[in-house]
Amino acid sequence: MTDTIEFASYIVERLKQTGVKQVFGVPGDYNLEFLDYIEKDPVLNWVGNANELNAAYAADGYARIKGGLAVLVTTFGVGELSALCGVAGSLSERLPVLHIVGAPSTRMQRSRALLHHTLNTPSSFTAFTDMSKQLSCSMALLNQVSPDTPNGYVDAFDETLRQCLTQCRPGYVELPMDAVRAVVSTRGLNVPLPDSHAAPSLEALRQLTPPGTPSPINKLYKDFGFFEPKPDEVTEHVVKIITRLYEGAQRPIVLVDACAARFGMGPIIRHLVEACGIRFFTTPMGKGILDEHHPLYGGCYAGRNSLQPVRDEVEASDFVLYVGSLKSDFNSGSFSVHIDDAHAVKLHSYTTQVGYAEFPTTDIRHVLPLLVGALEGVKSERPRVLGESLEQKMKQGRVATLVNRPEGTDIVHKWLWPRVGSWFHDNDIIVTETGTSSFGLLPVPLPSHASYNAQVLWGSIGWSVGATLGAALAAEEEPDKRRTVLFVGDGSLQLTVQEIGTMVRRGLHPYLFVLNNDGYEIERQIHGATAQYNNIQMYDHQLLLPFLAGKNPATPFESHVVRTQDELHALLLDDKFNVPDRIRLIEVVMPRGDAPEPLLLQARLTAEANSGH
Repeated sequence: MTDTIEFASYIVERLKQTGVKQVFGVPGDYNLEFLDYIEKDPVLNWVGNANELNAAYAADGYARIKGGLAVLVTTFGVGELSALCGVAGSLSERLPVLHIVGAPSTRMQRSRALLHHTLNTPSSFTAFTDMSKQLSCSMALLNQVSPDTPNGYVDAFDETLRQCLTQCRPGYVELPMDAVRAVVSTRGLNVPLPDSHAAPSLEALRQLTPPGTPSPINKLYKDFGFFEPKPDEVTEHVVKIITRLYEGAQRPIVLVDACAARFGMGPIIRHLVEACGIRFFTTPMGKGILDEHHPLYGGCYAGRNSLQPVRDEVEASDFVLYVGSLKSDFNSGSFSVHIDDAHAVKLHSYTTQVGYAEFPTTDIRHVLPLLVGALEGVKSERPRVLGESLEQKMKQGRVATLVNRPEGTDIVHKWLWPRVGSWFHDNDIIVTETGTSSFGLLPVPLPSHASYNAQVLWGSIGWSVGATLGAALAAEEEPDKRRTVLFVGDGSLQLTVQEIGTMVRRGLHPYLFVLNNDGYEIERQIHGATAQYNNIQMYDHQLLLPFLAGKNPATPFESHVVRTQDELHALLLDDKFNVPDRIRLIEVVMPRGDAPEPLLLQARLTAEANSGH
C-alpha cells in the first residue's frame, strides 16, 4: 500500500477491518460519490434499502447477529432525519451502528448557500448534527476539520469509530463531498481498532464517562485529597468484595441481561455458572444469550411478569450476580423486580454496583473474567444441586406446555407459542416484534444455540421487519447455515413492509410469520379494546410476495395461510417447508382479543403504572 490514499478509500478499508460486509442505506446526491467506493470494493456489499428508517432497523439487526459494527449511509437532511428513530433504538439498546452522512461541500457550507435539503434558516448546516448529537456517543464533524490539518480527517473518523466500537453505541460521521477524494496518510490503517467484546484499555476507562452519569471516580479522590488508585487496582478490589459476598451466600444465582450479549459475555458467563454450579436466569432482553435447555437454567425473570416458579426462586436468592442489566419497564414487569440491593452485584460497562456502593472505571469486560477464577476457587459447603430446569418443569405440567390443547380449532396464543417453540431448529435466528410475538415466546425455552432478538426497550413498531433483513444478511456471512424466522403482527408489518422487497432482491430466505388478528392487539390490551384508533386497513397478505417480488424475483417465494391448529401443525411438519430454500410468508389467522398471558399481565402492570396507583 502507498503512503497516501483517498479518504473515502481509507473509510472503506477501516470498515473492512471491523468485519463489516454489508452497508445499509439509501442513495442521495450528497453521498453518491462515496457510494462509488463501496460499490467497486470486492468485499463490501451495498444493500440498498427501501427507505432510511428501514435501513437503520436493518443495521440494528445486523449488529445484533454479527456481535459487532453495522454501517448506515444516508444523505444530508432528509435522509439522515428519516433514519433517526432507528438510530435512537440502537442507542437505547446498546448497538454499535456507524451513521455516515453525505453532506454538502465545506465551501458550500461556509458560504451558507441555500441548497436543497436545507431548512432555509441560519442553522441550516448545524441543525441536523445537533439532532444527532443526543443519539451518538461520538461525532466526526469533518466539515469543521481543516483539510490542511495533518491527518485531521483520519483522526476525527478513527476516534468516532473507536468510541462506537468500545461503547457499543451509535457514532455519527458527517462526510462533506469534498472530503471524499481528499488525500490522507495510510498510517492510521496500521493502528488496531478495538473489539467491543474485548476489555477496553484501562486508560480508556479513566477517560470515558457515559452520557448522563456523574463525574468519574478520579474527581472524587481529588476532591478529598486522597491518592487516586489505578483502574486495575479498583477492579481487583471489586472482585474481592464480590467474592466475599458469594462465599457467604446459600442461594446464589446469576441473572443475565441485554448488555451481556452486547459485550460478548455469554461464553464467560456459561463457564462461570458451570464451574461454580450456579443457577442462572435471563431477563426478556437477555433471553437466548445462554442455553435454555441447560440443567442450570431456571427461566426468564421479569418481576411480577414471570412464571411463579421462576419468580419464587429468583426472589428467594441471597446473592444475585446481575450481568449487563437494563431495568426498563417491559424488561422488569413495570419495575416489579424484587431483588434486595444489599446482596445484588450489578455488572455494567464502565461501572460496577456492589450492594449500595458504586465503582466507576470498572468494566464488565474486566470484572467478569476475573470473577470466574475467584468464584471457582471458593470452597463452599453448599450442595451443588442443579435443580429443575424450566424444560423439566414444563414436562411436569407445572408451567404452560404444549400437551394440553385448548378447546376449539382456532390458533390461539396459548397453543401457538409452545408449538412453534418445538418447531425451531437448534441455531435459528428468531426475530419478534414488540407485541404479542415478543411476549408470547418469553416463557418458551428456545433451542440451545438459537438467537432471540426483540427490541424490548425502544419498542419501535415495525422494527422487526427491517431487523430481519439485517439479521438474515449477517447469517449469510456465517459458515453454518442458519434459518431466520420473523414473527410480526399485521399492524406492525404495515409500517415497514417494503423491506420484504429488499429481502427478495438480495436472495434471502427467511420465514415471515404474520399474525393476522385484525389490528394492534398489544395496544388494545393496554387501552382502547374497541377504539377505532387500534384498527388497521386489512391487507391481502397472500398478494404481498407476488407484488413485492415483481416479474423477475431474485429468489423463489411461497405464501401460506393457516386458520386452524391442524393446518399450522401440518405445515410445520412438512419436510419441504422446513428447507430454507425460498422466502416464505405464513399468514396465521388468529382471533381478535386473544393474547399471550405475559402480555395480558404486562398490560395490567402498565395500566397500573400509567394510572399512578
